[in-house]
Amino acid sequence: MQSVPCFLPSVLKKRNIPCLIPLAIDQDPHFRISRDILPKLGYYKPALIHQKFLPSLEGSGKMSSSDGITIYTTDSPKEVEEKIRKYAFSGGRDTVKEHREKGGNPDIDSSYQWLTFFEEDDEKLKNIYDAYTSGKLLSGELKQILIDKLNAFLKVHQKNRENAKKELDKFVLRDES
Repeated sequence: MQSVPCFLPSVLKKRNIPCLIPLAIDQDPHFRISRDILPKLGYYKPALIHQKFLPSLEGSGKMSSSDGITIYTTDSPKEVEEKIRKYAFSGGRDTVKEHREKGGNPDIDSSYQWLTFFEEDDEKLKNIYDAYTSGKLLSGELKQILIDKLNAFLKVHQKNRENAKKELDKFVLRDES
């Protein structure tokens, strides 16, 4: 079943169509098998692009809905803020004084790690990194940057999702018999 996206367009259009699959490493075995088998069935070998996992807010491993601490694309701005403020692992110091003197560690700070996915401006990301490591930017301020960035992203996503509902029937495969 996981291989179906690799060849379903070819089946539906009755011609061989190249396929590009973006995936995380946990899906790799399924698509490696597809790359071995599909040419033997007369289809193109799918091309793969491996992606990084969005890290857990708690700072260890990948984010997973099974851990209960997940930001969903349907979350309200308030829910996003509450989850980040409560669960986002901080790379900050124990006290503000110590943080100002020694700076924070963005390499273990989940708010900064998330910003590497959502902040498209590399210069802005570097400035945030430098301000955090120097102690100019505190953990709470870093979390607020992420909250604002995520909520802006989700506002657009949620609007697009509502608009896409009107188009859904175009993409549903129905049995014509």
